[in-house]
Amino acid sequence: MDPKLNGEQSTEPIITDSEMKVPEEAMRMSHTGGDQSALPIVLGVIIVLLVLILAGLYLWGTTLEGTPMPATSDSLRPTAEENNEPESTTADAQVQALETVSTSNSLDAIEADVDSTALDAIDAELGAIDAEFDAAINETP
Repeated sequence: MDPKLNGEQSTEPIITDSEMKVPEEAMRMSHTGGDQSALPIVLGVIIVLLVLILAGLYLWGTTLEGTPMPATSDSLRPTAEENNEPESTTADAQVQALETVSTSNSLDAIEADVDSTALDAIDAELGAIDAEFDAAINETP
């Protein structure tokens, strides 16, 4: 609109340069305020996630402790009832012969114990075990 048409006189306002400047403090606050407002939210989310993860690990650990593990037998050798074979008297005699050792700590007594141990029978038994394993492997398709 033209001021002459309305009958009003318009004068331009006079504003000094100091009044035209935006305060620098307000600008600093607005810039830092935007960055700092997201930081507490991010930290809060991270803390909540860590608490949830730790709670899940705790619950998982308590359920693992509560379930009993099945008892496993370390021995692969069958018991006498499972074996259904009578123990031979020679096996008992061999075990007793191997278990009879001197209680002395002298070198002569230890050498006598080593010399009296019959290792020839052990070699024959190991050969028989190897033959059984080979036969079992050849039987399986």
